[in-house]
Amino acid sequence: MESGKLSDNFTSLTENVKDYIDLRIDYLKLILTEKLSRLTAFFLIAVIFFILAMFLLLFLSLSFVFWFGEVTGASWLGALIVTAVYVVGGLFIYLMRYKMFINPLVTHLTKILMEDSDEDK
Repeated sequence: MESGKLSDNFTSLTENVKDYIDLRIDYLKLILTEKLSRLTAFFLIAVIFFILAMFLLLFLSLSFVFWFGEVTGASWLGALIVTAVYVVGGLFIYLMRYKMFINPLVTHLTKILMEDSDEDK
């Protein structure tokens, strides 16, 4: 065996290994970019939904207070009822926070972050 062929083969092998490592790094960057974009989209949708829900709740509460004020003549009593509903709702949400929010959020985030790519299957 000639030493020139062996050194050429070794040089070619090292170049191929470097190319493979570069391709793997690019692949991991693409996977990371995909996962981060999915997480960002998830949080953006959640924030938009939360803001819309808060405006809906605000306007429904004000509508009830004004309606109750017209019917009974005591707007303060309508505001007191709305406040009591908020307190009870807040207490319910606090007691059920793991079941309603934390567990589904952790499950969804784990699904996004730990999802296998098609090539790894």
